[in-house]
Amino acid sequence: MKKILTKITKSIVFIALLAVVLYEVNEILVPKNNHLTTIWSSTDRYNQFYNMEKNTVDVIFLGSSVVANAMSPQEIYDDYGIRSYNLASSGQSIFFNYYWLKEALKYQSPKVVVLDSKFIFSVYPDSAVNTTEGTYRECANSMKWSPNKVEMINELCKNDPSQDKLSYYLTNLRYHTRWAEIQDIDMNAELTSQDELKGQSIITNLGDAGYDVFVSSDTSIKADPVPLMEEYLTKIVDLCKENNIQLVLVTYPDITMTDAVNNRMVYYSEAYGVPYYNFCSVEHYYEIGAQLPKENVIEHENIWGAIKMSQYMGGILQKNFGVQPVQDEQWSSTSYYYHHMIGSADLSYINNIDEYLKTLAGDPQYITFISVKDDAVRFITDEDIALLNELGLKAPFKDMFRYSYCAVIDNNEGAFEEKSADEQITINGSLDEGKLIYEVTSGGTNAGIACSIVINGENYEANGVGFNFVVYDRVTQTVVDSVCFYRNEDGEYCKR
Repeated sequence: MKKILTKITKSIVFIALLAVVLYEVNEILVPKNNHLTTIWSSTDRYNQFYNMEKNTVDVIFLGSSVVANAMSPQEIYDDYGIRSYNLASSGQSIFFNYYWLKEALKYQSPKVVVLDSKFIFSVYPDSAVNTTEGTYRECANSMKWSPNKVEMINELCKNDPSQDKLSYYLTNLRYHTRWAEIQDIDMNAELTSQDELKGQSIITNLGDAGYDVFVSSDTSIKADPVPLMEEYLTKIVDLCKENNIQLVLVTYPDITMTDAVNNRMVYYSEAYGVPYYNFCSVEHYYEIGAQLPKENVIEHENIWGAIKMSQYMGGILQKNFGVQPVQDEQWSSTSYYYHHMIGSADLSYINNIDEYLKTLAGDPQYITFISVKDDAVRFITDEDIALLNELGLKAPFKDMFRYSYCAVIDNNEGAFEEKSADEQITINGSLDEGKLIYEVTSGGTNAGIACSIVINGENYEANGVGFNFVVYDRVTQTVVDSVCFYRNEDGEYCKR
């Protein structure tokens, strides 16, 4: 009997160890992303949601990438004190909206859920659940194991028989070829453990200069929804009613709004007894107050458009739904990060050297690299010099006509600079415990014109005549701008 028990025990231990190893292998092989690796990150977005204190999120935003761009929980908190979280992700259809809402309600008790309408209608006609296989995996992989996840996988595979159900449970079957791609982000959970933007995805490119606002002209036609999406919309409505949550349907500004789509959404609003806001319409669009193209609120909104949209949405949540402000360190502690991201985005659109230098001096997280090509000081002004001095630079700029000149400015550690009247110069080194390796070369007119700013093996300089700046951001561990400024007898110019 004793031998039998020993064998049983050994078998149990072996199976347990095998299960642990298999689980770890699966976890490592699943693709991961965060805000340092992609715009629409999902891993850190969902991990952060799981890390939020229980029952502290009062508003949840659901939808696809347009929602991830448009809704800034930090902006809404800073302006209104409303605690929200953005659970939208790229391509997330109504099917996945439902399961992520169901999962969210295990941890939070939101007062309001804001649901985007885009994926009620056909976006991916060849897909059984109106999105891509990549989104299938992303939404499933990011959810913790629970009855919700099992139900989601089962229903997904039932609606789309092309999917291999087992590969959702043993993800190594799907991702076994990733062994050669394994990076730090796959091995170090801390790299995807937090999202200080609470789900918002930031983009910084400008939009179009104009927008044709939607004006209703025909109330008789209705667009056809995807039947499965309508079914899951009903499930979301019912789930919200069961949990005493105010559901809000919205459409963010886009170029595809039609009478048929609007009428269908108005129909849902009346049939379900939930409010609908069409931000494409005259009634709402101008109230947002966005100035195109900088504050783009069309389709995928940029960071400046999201500010306007979030401010407007925050006002609606406060005035129309009574969501009250609550002081919460989870949001207060991330305000600096958010505004730093806005400042870094603004930096790449500054075309005046003095404004640029003031901005660099105002943020301790920047490391600035400077290389002079040909000449930078023939028409330099006293204000230019004063601002360069504020950055810690001591060179006698007015006496350096056609000099070679390099500088590295660390707003935490100070500045290092070199100059030469007739030789090319190079300074190199590393910062941040070797994570940032740099080499800066300058050649003035008399030294054979040259310019190079290499960071971690990549050239970033704008390579124009004058002061070439490359700015590295410690917070995001990325280069956030590369620009050249020069003054001549015709004035100042800027090259990017």
